[in-house]
Amino acid sequence: MLSTILLLTSNVFAQKFIGIPFLDKCIKMSPCDLCDTKNPKTIAYMDSIEVQLEKINSNNESNWQEPTLELINKEIQRFSQLNTNLDAALNPEKEIWGRLKLLKATILIQNVISIKDTVYNLALSDYEGLDNFSGVTEVNKLLEEVIALNLSESTNRYCREFRLKYMNESYALDQISLEDFSWYEMNDLKILKGISEDRMNAARTFLEDKKSTDYVPFSSFGGIGVGAVGAYGKDTWAGYEISAEHVEYHNPFLLIHPLSGLPHLRFSLIGTSYLWNMNDRSKQDLTIHILNFKHPLLNINLIQFGAHYGLADKGKWFYRPEIGFSYGIFKLGYSYNLTFDKSLRSQTEKSMLTFGISYPLFRLGDYY
Repeated sequence: MLSTILLLTSNVFAQKFIGIPFLDKCIKMSPCDLCDTKNPKTIAYMDSIEVQLEKINSNNESNWQEPTLELINKEIQRFSQLNTNLDAALNPEKEIWGRLKLLKATILIQNVISIKDTVYNLALSDYEGLDNFSGVTEVNKLLEEVIALNLSESTNRYCREFRLKYMNESYALDQISLEDFSWYEMNDLKILKGISEDRMNAARTFLEDKKSTDYVPFSSFGGIGVGAVGAYGKDTWAGYEISAEHVEYHNPFLLIHPLSGLPHLRFSLIGTSYLWNMNDRSKQDLTIHILNFKHPLLNINLIQFGAHYGLADKGKWFYRPEIGFSYGIFKLGYSYNLTFDKSLRSQTEKSMLTFGISYPLFRLGDYY
């Protein structure tokens, strides 16, 4: 994903330079009427398919992919014979047919991943030496077939956005051309030179879907984190924190992405906090940190310095590394405080329990 991170890519009509991530509409996919159907016949059928799939999985724990696809393909073929006229009015059979195709695409991406030389999710497989995009083509074709059913405009938008999301998070987008990634920023296929036909078709599909919706499939962004922090040692401390952050996913509680399999890497490039001593308000600590790494469930902040105020006529410097746990916006850890002025160490903290909440509230720049 390094290439995606380095390349700022945006749909200028869908996002603004400054935003609030959890309110940004451009990163929210359209509702899927097909996925949330109220048709009792469709619901009953899909429930029965789920029971059969669970049975296959329990009976074939080590090799369930092949019988699963065999069942779904058989059902898709059966319903294709009942839906020879795609222009006909909506009926349960057509809706079930669409659900089966959508289900197959999801299973290929998230569970099957690859079969021999056919790779459906490059992010989760060993795709070194891959010379074709047949898996990507198959997934995109399945979603196109659902769109062709024209079940509803909402479902059509959802499928196009699903493809955008799939192309980005499965590494397919980056692997279309390893030499030039500007083609999807400039919306220009002419930039692509010397690539195979299946890769060119995948690129064309991506640009066509991108033009048809305001949805932005990228999720990484840089922003300003705002939070409340505290510490407990000899005394109790409370205050606030402000930081410049890089965020991999806009959902802070997403530990590992189901499509790409990547962990939610988040780190603060630089930040500062101000803490008041709740037992003696005349004492305050100002801290500045660099590269506070926030891996899922782990918080590492080793480059943190600061100054004590209220102990002398001027601030006294200290070093305060911190390590602990994090989950989403929450953190809990241990911090060791080392005051450089030895004469003041008896008056300052040594070991501290730290805690706090922090969220990248303001986005600066485009999603990339």
